[in-house]
Amino acid sequence: MVLLFLAIFPREAPAKNELIAVPIIVGDYYVWAYTEMFQDHSDIYGWSTAGVDALGWGLIVTTHDYSGLFFVNLAGIAKTVYPVTELLWSSDSQAHERAWIALGTHTLTLISLELLGRPALNIQSMGPHQDGIGLEYACRF
Repeated sequence: MVLLFLAIFPREAPAKNELIAVPIIVGDYYVWAYTEMFQDHSDIYGWSTAGVDALGWGLIVTTHDYSGLFFVNLAGIAKTVYPVTELLWSSDSQAHERAWIALGTHTLTLISLELLGRPALNIQSMGPHQDGIGLEYACRF
């Protein structure tokens, strides 16, 4: 529902509170998401998601081009879809518990980023110099 709200009602997202927002993102989408995948023994899914993540961040760091955000966002979507698939198809109660925790932390992360503002992380310097619309869409997730 939050993603639907964000897609329907575009608005500017001021970048601020990086000291709070960046640890929330790292803790949720990197530490917890990968911990969950590997605890569930979903090694292929975990390593492929990590590969897509690494490719995206590698493109951003080495080429100084925001096109790597596509892969980072793709991995982020995969990290959000994974708990849903675990809830639907897994019969392991511990996997269900981790999936509910992941969905809760993803929801809290998205809400906190909307309230606090998304972190800047110098992404504007990597975006197009015309109007930044492509960058706005790339950073929507």
